[in-house]
Amino acid sequence: MRNLIAAVGLLVTALLAWPAHAAGGFKARGFFLPDGAVKVDEDRYRLPQAWEEAVKFYRATYPPAKFPRRTLRNQSGVRAMHISNSSPAEWEGANLYETSRGEVRVFVMGKPEKAEEPAPPMPVPPRKAEQPRPRKSGNP
Repeated sequence: MRNLIAAVGLLVTALLAWPAHAAGGFKARGFFLPDGAVKVDEDRYRLPQAWEEAVKFYRATYPPAKFPRRTLRNQSGVRAMHISNSSPAEWEGANLYETSRGEVRVFVMGKPEKAEEPAPPMPVPPRKAEQPRPRKSGNP
């Protein structure tokens, strides 16, 4: 019986620790967005949560130990932070910011696409060996 209770306890703990994105939402370039997020432009989304709730969501979804954060410079009272991704995923980072109207938005930055390498240059054909010019028949 104790083993069963311990197993149920572990299961409940695991379910509570499960990342917030398991509850719903969708991905943009592999970056999780919460339920209710609305696309407003290319790679830009408006979130339904307030700033504090959005920060909590991303702290649970992307732990700071694996996904470093830094505060972006405050511009006219706008709160903003950058979440970095060093793993090989589609997204390189994301900016989470609050607009002056109190809307919380996310800008997802994709990994830079590798430029197609140019084809190697064509080999230069070897020069013909210089041959002596034939002498005019009148000269010895």
